[in-house]
Amino acid sequence: MIHVACTYEEALRAKPLVLRAYDEERSRRWPFLSDVLEQALRGVPEEERAVVAAAVHALVKYDRLLAFACGSGDADARFEALFAIARGLTDVAPRIDRIENATERAGVTHSFPDWIVELVNDAAMLGRMNELPARALRVNTLKTTRDACAQALAAEGLSARPTRHAAQGLVLEGRRSPFRTQAFARGDFEVQDEASQMVAELVAPPPRSAAVDACAGAGGKTLALAALLAGKGRLFALDASRDKLAELQRRARRAGASNVQAIAVDLLEPGDALRDLAGRASRVLVDAPCTGLGAIRRNPEARWRLQPADLPRLIASQTAFLRAAAPLVAANGRLVYATCSFLPDEGERAVDAFLAEHPAFRLVTVRDVLGRARTDRVATPDGRYLHTWRTDPRSSRPFGVGAPNDEPG
Repeated sequence: MIHVACTYEEALRAKPLVLRAYDEERSRRWPFLSDVLEQALRGVPEEERAVVAAAVHALVKYDRLLAFACGSGDADARFEALFAIARGLTDVAPRIDRIENATERAGVTHSFPDWIVELVNDAAMLGRMNELPARALRVNTLKTTRDACAQALAAEGLSARPTRHAAQGLVLEGRRSPFRTQAFARGDFEVQDEASQMVAELVAPPPRSAAVDACAGAGGKTLALAALLAGKGRLFALDASRDKLAELQRRARRAGASNVQAIAVDLLEPGDALRDLAGRASRVLVDAPCTGLGAIRRNPEARWRLQPADLPRLIASQTAFLRAAAPLVAANGRLVYATCSFLPDEGERAVDAFLAEHPAFRLVTVRDVLGRARTDRVATPDGRYLHTWRTDPRSSRPFGVGAPNDEPG
C-alpha cells in the first residue's frame, strides 16, 4: 500500500510544477524538501500548493519503488507509476515478490535504502514510516486557550480536534493551510508535532525558574517552554546557527514570549560563552541532532540523504552535547534528553551511557513527570521512556529524563 494525499486528477492539473520540484530535489541530492517546496510554491494559490506538496512528497518518498516499477529515471514516468500503483493498475506487487533477497525486497516494497531496512529490521515500522503525518498545532497559552483557538480556526474555515496526548495540541483536518489565518498572525498557535509538544511537557520548568534549550534551532520547543513558564522566569535558547536564532526571535515576538534570550554558541566549543549559565538552570533540554527517523513521515527525503556513516557520527555528537550541557544544570535540577529517532542507540542507550559516566545524576522516569494516566499508552511498560512510535519494544521514540541524585523525592 502507498499513501498519497491527493488524487491523480488533482495532481495532473499541477503536473508541471510537481515535476519541476521533484527534479530539483533529486538533482540537488536530496536537500530538505520543505526548503525546495517553499521556493517552488511562491505565488501559487493555496489549494494548488497543498496538491503539489502532497504529490512531491509521495514521489520523493517512493523514489526507489517507482524506479523499480517503471524502470526509468524520468520524472514523468515515475509520476504516472505513482498513481498507477495507488489505483492498483500495475503488476508491481508480483514483480516485487519475485525479488530473492529479503532485504532488497523490503527496500523496494517500502522504498528505503537497504541499510535502513537492516537497521530498522521491522516491517511494521517501515510501513508506519510511510504513513501520512497528522498536522498538529500547539496552542500558545500566552495568547489564548485550546478551546478558543479551535473556535477561532473554525470561524476561518479550519476544523481542528484536540490531540490525544499533548495538553495544548490540536490536529488539523482537511488540507487548508493554517498560516494564512488571523489566528496565526496573532500568534495563537505554532505548527508542532504532538511528540515535540510532549518533550516540552517533560521538561516541566518550575514557575519563574531558569531553563535552557541547548539545541534550540528555530525555537519550536523554546516557545513551548516559554508558554509553560507563562512568560516569566528566564529561558536561554542556544544554537550555533545565527540564522536559526534570528528566526526564533521573530517567532518569539509573534508569540509574545518576552522571557527568551537567544545565545549564538557552539555547545561543543563554547569557550566562555556559557560561563554565566553554569549551575543556574533548573531545567536543561538537549534535543540532540539525530538521524530523524522518527520524523521521516514529514521529511521523506531524509531516507535518501542519510548515509550509514552518519549514525556513528551523530551518536558521538549526542554524547558530546549531553556532556557539554550537564554543567549548566543547577542542584536539584534536571537534564532532559530527546531525539526524533526510535533507534535505541540514539535514545535509551545514550541515556544509560550518560548515567554511567555521571553518577551525580539519576534517572527520573517519564511516569514520574507526567503520571501513569498520561503515559500508559505511550511509555515503556516500566514507565521509564516515552515511546510515541510504539509497535514493539524496539520501535520507539525515546526521551530520557535525568536528575541529580540530590533531588528530593
